[in-house]
Amino acid sequence: MMIGRADGGVRIEFAAEEAGLLTVLAHQFADVVRDPELDDAPLLATLFPDAYRDDPDAASEFRRYTRDELEQRKIEAVEAISATASEGAVLLDAEAAETWARALTSIRMMVGTRLGIRADGDEPGSGPLAEIYRWLGELQWVLVDALEGP
Repeated sequence: MMIGRADGGVRIEFAAEEAGLLTVLAHQFADVVRDPELDDAPLLATLFPDAYRDDPDAASEFRRYTRDELEQRKIEAVEAISATASEGAVLLDAEAAETWARALTSIRMMVGTRLGIRADGDEPGSGPLAEIYRWLGELQWVLVDALEGP
């Protein structure tokens, strides 16, 4: 994977395996958020924390008015990744790159939750899923850096 600035946006070079992995992870994330049958309570609690931790009624009311829109925005962001991640060069304008960065946060949270990461400072350990977690973090960091660069 290589990332650089290009015409006011970002250019990412993906190997086929990298693009395929991102697409699979994006679909998994959308499925978990969209389908109540796939209830992943730790992930959903991380993605949609209670706004009022000491007031369950207020938290429920807040969730009633905001949850659907938040879910939709997160799903649209990961769908943007699955629609554009491909082998070779992927060119993202600034808006698409920002959408990718937000989506990568959600996808990385999903992987981190599966690894048992609950707080800053928790380490992912070792193994294939931990390597994916680290790779997503690197991709996100370099993408944000390219967006903020000169």
